[in-house]
Amino acid sequence: MKPDATDFNSQYLFDSLARLPSPRRYWIGFSGGADSTALLQAICECREKLAAPIKAVHFHHGLQDAADAWQEHCRAFCAEREVPFLSRRLELNLSGRNSPEEEARNSRYRAVAEILGNEEMYLTAHHAEDQAETLFLNLMRGSGIEGLAGIPVLRNLESGWVARPLLDRKRLELERFLQDRNITWLNDPSNADTAFDRNYLRQELFPLLELRWPGLSKRLFRTARNARITAGAMAMFIESQSGDLIRDRLKLPLQKFLELEPEMQSLILRQWLRRHEVPVLPEARLTEFLDQLSGSPMSSRAEVQWEDWMIKRYQGDLWLHRRNPFPACPTKKWKHGMKLDLGAESGSIRLLGESASIPDSWKVRARKSGDRIRQVSGGPSRKLKEFFRNATIPPWLRAGIPVLEWDGEPVALGDWVISHRLQSWLKDNSLDYQWRPSDPVLGRIRTDCQTLEFPDQMVAYHERQRRKTTGF
Repeated sequence: MKPDATDFNSQYLFDSLARLPSPRRYWIGFSGGADSTALLQAICECREKLAAPIKAVHFHHGLQDAADAWQEHCRAFCAEREVPFLSRRLELNLSGRNSPEEEARNSRYRAVAEILGNEEMYLTAHHAEDQAETLFLNLMRGSGIEGLAGIPVLRNLESGWVARPLLDRKRLELERFLQDRNITWLNDPSNADTAFDRNYLRQELFPLLELRWPGLSKRLFRTARNARITAGAMAMFIESQSGDLIRDRLKLPLQKFLELEPEMQSLILRQWLRRHEVPVLPEARLTEFLDQLSGSPMSSRAEVQWEDWMIKRYQGDLWLHRRNPFPACPTKKWKHGMKLDLGAESGSIRLLGESASIPDSWKVRARKSGDRIRQVSGGPSRKLKEFFRNATIPPWLRAGIPVLEWDGEPVALGDWVISHRLQSWLKDNSLDYQWRPSDPVLGRIRTDCQTLEFPDQMVAYHERQRRKTTGF
C-alpha cells in the first residue's frame, strides 16, 4: 500500500528534523520495538539528505530474559543497513523507591548524557499515543501547566539535545510503515501487563474514551501543545521577575527565595527546574517541600527527591543535583606515574610538569573524622571539617573530594588546600598539583573553592610570616 500525504514516511521525518537544530551527529535510540524500528528505518531512507551522520544506540536493561537476544536482533538490523551500532548495558538500582520502569528510564538518560557529544542529538520514537498517556498520567498526579504540556519535542541534555520528531504520528502509522516494507519488530511481553499504568491506559481506558470522544490522541495532543505555549509564556514572565535568583544551576539562595510570597515561590522553583532541563517536580512533593522550608522545626533539613533528582537545603542555599548517595572517593595507593584515576565521579589527580618519583606512602582516600592539615610550617593545623564549613560544602558531597595522605597525614584536600610539606615538595620538583573531578557537581565545588580566600586568622598568620621574612 502506497502511503498518502498523511501517513508516516521518510520524507515526513526529514521535514521534521529540518525544523530542529542542526546537530553534528544523530543518535537513534533503538530498542527493536515497532516505534524505534520505524524511526531508524525512516532515517536510513533519508540519510543521504542529512547533513550529519547517524548512529544507533541500544540499551540493555537486563529486565527481560530475552534481553540478550533483543540486543543481537538490533545489532543485526543495523549491520544489514550499515548503520554504526553501540550497545550499552545499564546497571539498575532496583532497591529504591522507583519502579523498575522509572529506574530504567533514569538510567537510560544518564547513559545518553554520557555518550552525547557537543551539539549531538539523541532521537526517540515517542508518538502521539505516548504523548496522550503522559498528559493523562500527569493529570492524575495533579501536575501543573508544565506537566500538562507533556513531552517536549526538543530539550537540552548536557551539551546536546533530545528530540522526539514523531510526537504527532500514531502508532498504527509507524506499524503500517514497517508492514509495507515487510520489516518485523520485537514485542516486549511486559507491554501486556495492565498492572503498569501506561499499559492500563493503552489497553483498557483509552479504547473506552475513544468510543465516546473519537480522536482522543489528537485532542490530548492539542491540549499538550496549548499547555506548552502557556507554560512558555509563563516562563518568560517568571524569568523577568526572578532576576539572578535562578541563574545558578546548582544552588538557589534561600533568603531571597523565602522573602517571596508562597505562590511565587512555587512558580520560581518550577522555573528553576525548567530552566536547567530538570524533570517536573510532582505537585504534592513540591507543596510538602515548601512547607518544610516555611519555618518548621525541620526546615534546616528540608529535602525533596523525585525521579533521579533532589533538592536539599544546606545553610543558606538550596542544592539541586542528581540524587544521592554520592560515592566516596576510592582509597588508592599512588606508587608511580603523574596521574591517578579515582573513578567515574572523583575523576583523577595529576602532577603537572616534568616526570618525578612519587614519594613512598602516598595514598588518596576520602576524608576521615578528625583529619587535620597544616598549611604553613610552624602554623596551626586545622580540621578538614573547618575547610568544608568555610566553603559551605554540604556534608553529603564531602566524601567525593579526594584527600592525599603522606605518611598517614593529610597533605591535600581537593587541590585548593595544600599542606606546607606538599607545597615544598611541589616547588622543589617544579610541579603543580591538580584535581580533575568527572562529576559536574564536584567540578563546580572545585571551581568555587579555588576562588576562596584564607580565613581571617590564616591571613593574619601569613602577614606575620611575611614581616619576619622581609623585615617590613
